[in-house]
Amino acid sequence: MDPQSQRRDRLLEVAEALSTAFGGGGRIVLDGAIVVMDRGRPSFGLLQRRLGVAHATKPLQRRIPVTYLPFDALVRNGVELLRVPYLDRRAELAELESIVEKIGGLPIAVPPHWESQNGRVMLNAARSAQMKGIVAKRSNSIYLPGQRNRSWIKTAIRTRGTVLAIGFVGSSRSVAALVLGGYTADGRLEQVGHVSSGLSVSARRQLREEFRSLERPTSPLPDDPAAAPDGDGDVRWLTPVTVVEVDFRELTSRGLRHPSYKGRRLDIDPASVRVEDL
Repeated sequence: MDPQSQRRDRLLEVAEALSTAFGGGGRIVLDGAIVVMDRGRPSFGLLQRRLGVAHATKPLQRRIPVTYLPFDALVRNGVELLRVPYLDRRAELAELESIVEKIGGLPIAVPPHWESQNGRVMLNAARSAQMKGIVAKRSNSIYLPGQRNRSWIKTAIRTRGTVLAIGFVGSSRSVAALVLGGYTADGRLEQVGHVSSGLSVSARRQLREEFRSLERPTSPLPDDPAAAPDGDGDVRWLTPVTVVEVDFRELTSRGLRHPSYKGRRLDIDPASVRVEDL
């Protein structure tokens, strides 16, 4: 089976909805994102669970429904719109949105946009709504496939939190990556991922020296530990007393997304580090 057919099987309801809404017209090309909504916000963790299934059954579609969010129109009725100003392309999307709304019940939703707004205000609003970030676009910008440019600026919202170093991968002189953890509400130690980004050369060496007295032969986790970060050697486990600060995109069922090391937190009691606070 070719990759395109596999993607269609995973997201069959979206493919069917697009065919229902726009199949009767000419050629149409949209740029958008597939999301799984959870309490009004996209959930990367739920999307991972959904995309991990090759053939989405009807019960799975009902349990973890996906939604397609088109945010740009590149071709409509066979007419290429790549060099049409952004606001004119948004007008095309508005017309497509009216078609979707008339049919009703389709897993397609055109996301809103705002004009002439202060970027900092919009970023704070997105943060308050617990969204992932914002994309600012020049109103007259054209669409440049596969190219980064200053006409579109994506700003991701990152969160800071404290975690425990419960293990590491590295050599006798330096730490390559930290295995991270925290305590659940019932006091169980739980792994929440690993981090290598943000570790300077001096931090890697300093942490390695500090860890010499904290190494232990067995994992501090009550359950079987996950594999070493990226399969990069064996994990050396630690007594979980080292508190570090990281920033990250979000916490999913698979751990922290895109974490970056920010430093030690000597002012925090290791026993107070909770997963629920991330």
